[in-house]
Amino acid sequence: MELLSPAGNMQCLKAAVQNGADAVYLGIKTFSARANADNFTFEELTEAVRYCHLRDVSVYLTLNTLIDDENMQTALNNAKKAYSSGIDGIIIQDLGLAAQIRKMLPDLRLHASTQMSVIHPKEALLLKSLGFKRIIAAREATLEQIKALVATGIEVEVFGHGSLCVCYSGQCSLSYFNGGKSGNKGGCAQPCRLPYSLFIDNRNISCKNYLSTKDIAVMDDIDRLVSAGVVSLKIEGRMKSPEYVAIITKTYRKALSGTLTDKDRQDAMMAFNREGFSKGYMFSESGKDMMAYAFSGNTGIRIGTVKKINKEKNLIQIESNKELINGDGISFPDSSIGTYVNILRKNGNLYGLICRNKLPEPNEPVYLTYDKQLTEQAQKSYADDFLRKVPVRGHFISKAGQRASFTVTDNSGNTYTSCSDIDSQAAKNPNADDDILKNLNKTGNTVFEFSSLTKDTDTATFLPAKTVNALRRDALDGLAELRQSIKNRNSKTELFPKYENLSLSSESFNTEKTEKNEKRDTPVNRDISNKKTGISLFFFEDRLDFDIADIDADRIYVPSTMYKRYLRDDRVYLYIPIGANPQDTAGNRQRIISSSMGILDIPADKVLDAGINCLNTYTVDALSGYQGVKAIHLSYELPVEDIRRFANFNGNISLEYLVYGRVAVMKTKYRIKDIFTDTDTQEIYLLDRHKKRIDIVTYPDCDTTYLLGAFTVNNLLHKDLIRASGADTLRINVYKETADEIKDIIKRAE
Repeated sequence: MELLSPAGNMQCLKAAVQNGADAVYLGIKTFSARANADNFTFEELTEAVRYCHLRDVSVYLTLNTLIDDENMQTALNNAKKAYSSGIDGIIIQDLGLAAQIRKMLPDLRLHASTQMSVIHPKEALLLKSLGFKRIIAAREATLEQIKALVATGIEVEVFGHGSLCVCYSGQCSLSYFNGGKSGNKGGCAQPCRLPYSLFIDNRNISCKNYLSTKDIAVMDDIDRLVSAGVVSLKIEGRMKSPEYVAIITKTYRKALSGTLTDKDRQDAMMAFNREGFSKGYMFSESGKDMMAYAFSGNTGIRIGTVKKINKEKNLIQIESNKELINGDGISFPDSSIGTYVNILRKNGNLYGLICRNKLPEPNEPVYLTYDKQLTEQAQKSYADDFLRKVPVRGHFISKAGQRASFTVTDNSGNTYTSCSDIDSQAAKNPNADDDILKNLNKTGNTVFEFSSLTKDTDTATFLPAKTVNALRRDALDGLAELRQSIKNRNSKTELFPKYENLSLSSESFNTEKTEKNEKRDTPVNRDISNKKTGISLFFFEDRLDFDIADIDADRIYVPSTMYKRYLRDDRVYLYIPIGANPQDTAGNRQRIISSSMGILDIPADKVLDAGINCLNTYTVDALSGYQGVKAIHLSYELPVEDIRRFANFNGNISLEYLVYGRVAVMKTKYRIKDIFTDTDTQEIYLLDRHKKRIDIVTYPDCDTTYLLGAFTVNNLLHKDLIRASGADTLRINVYKETADEIKDIIKRAE
């Protein structure tokens, strides 16, 4: 099983490689889901690929954000440059981008990002048919679900260690709607790590980090993943330090080799943890067991207790069985205090320390949050570029009166032969050839070491030491260059946007006033100017008080309980939440809607919901060709003024855009309502630090919980611009609105 480590910069990459990674994943300066990491320039990327390939390490580029039409050509150019640099694969979220890369760079491996929320075989098979070689399973997938993914024949990669999003990756817009920083574009501000006040039936329960998960760690379950057929174990952490990468990579290398110790487990905890670790959904941990309610930062390891304090002298005495040294970092979570260790005196396991800031209270627990010695050991592990060695075979040929040769071969079949610049001479010393072999074996400051070194001589021969050194140096340098050379890089001509980018004035909704920014052979306008405005409704809950029979809407999306009541109404579509098995849930239903790609192969009328993350015309094109697709909801993150790019889409499907309603800013498998309430009828919600209310809705008949944003989207004033831009159906999300209120909203939308 491949061990895949994060590389936020070159130091992290070296830390990963020198501590045993089989592969690294990294991003460039744009279109990476970790935009706040250092990331790589193209020059640094080339250096990184050469460094890794020399050491038998693969490099995967993360181009795993959503791309709008305006940036598509830049993203494609970046993919082509990275491909030319020698990357081994590319991790992608955007289906439109994937389709174009597949055409332009047909032999580049495509890996489906965890942002695609792949859990079920239907989803994996769809991606396999689109040319993906590997899927990175959603972190919500259980071990049994992972086995089912493996059975489809596509490679399966899983996250085994690091931060766990509380929301399905790719389905979270909390950061976007709470400050404009999109997680789908690499800018997540992590509002899930903030404290929230929990209310049940309008009663304030407490203020905690209710959305903050523990980091996952599966170091003790490696064998189960290997048995399941997982091909790659991924460590999260492109925002983490090189020391963290070194420690965690080393831990999992030892776990894979069966040599993991309790000290290794403790080192991993010391590197970073949030109130301990969780095994996550993969191994059926859920609910409170996987949450870190008290503290969302690094907890560290408890090492002792405060015994005494001296407020006048800012002194504290702690008792600890851990051997502390100056420069260690400790914290007192009960008092929210952190400090570096400055030892005044030590008596056994009692330490007298200076604490220059606020003092903790007696009997408070003490946590070690920074282990100076462990950090220094980690730094040493990647300070030397030649610690990690590559085994090679060497064969020396020397005949008196002829030029000597030295051939080196690696395990990948690369071979290089160097020849001496002078003839070998007969030697008086019968062991002269052995002396030459000893000299050849001195690989020194190279990445190579000889697994075997053989000779072919008819008699003892002699070569000067400088000649032998040159033979070895030239052979190893030649082999290194072969290993670093870029092979089989073929690309097709660059593609141009398929649809015109139309510039619609916000002051005029006349579709005739457009400009062609891109030349196209047969421009076809998406003329909807004379078409009646389509209306669709989405229900977050089963509404027994709501009769849809007299609601004037073209399509109505409902949970299963409502669908059964309105089965004969051909406007009604069954909603399949993300995470639900699309095949099992759909059954023989005639009309379905979902954000799961798995519905594309189901014989029914289909609507692709907003969670499909359609931000560009290329994604529309990739999805619209499937039989039965009636509509695609454009991304919530697509600004009104950018819908104009879809005006020339030449297709027979409907494009939807939200004009009114609450937005599910999170879709999660974390059933917070079940944890804190006793009945389904109890009302539960969160208040953020700005006193904004986030409603919690458990979607009927499934494990998906929705967190509804505190605001109500209202684009009704822009309805004409939206229609003129190409979205022919206006979407209304229904939460607590009455039937009369919905009728009024529909009237205003028409």
